[in-house]
Amino acid sequence: MKYFSLPYFFVGIQLSCLFIIAATGPLLANSDWGILVEFTGIFLAILAIYHMRIGNFNIAPVPKTEGELVTSGIYKYLRHPMYLAQLMAVIPLLYDHYTHFRLIVWFVLLINLLFKQHYEEKLLKNHFKGYSSYMKTSWRMIPFIY
Repeated sequence: MKYFSLPYFFVGIQLSCLFIIAATGPLLANSDWGILVEFTGIFLAILAIYHMRIGNFNIAPVPKTEGELVTSGIYKYLRHPMYLAQLMAVIPLLYDHYTHFRLIVWFVLLINLLFKQHYEEKLLKNHFKGYSSYMKTSWRMIPFIY
């Protein structure tokens, strides 16, 4: 039996959902508000990667051995801005080119990201001694809500 790796299972589901949404409709929203939300999501993703620094970034929800806990920039407010960015970038695509199938795929992505967050935070608490304190001063993904 092959070794099952939960972190890469999460990544596989995430990338599959993003690919399906991209492959089943246009990559740009039709509406002005859709373009605004989509590009806000893309900007948030770029900002998150910039503050995380490429060498510290990991697509799998596993802290790098030599990684540093980043609590500045966008990470001062949000612990998982990349997840929010992905959801924001694809919502307008779903809305402007709606099908039931794409909605289901988006919900699979959402649920996967929620499970991925909880898994990742458990590992981060064990890896970084200051992570529990950081959790008390930041939002998980959506300011003032979650």
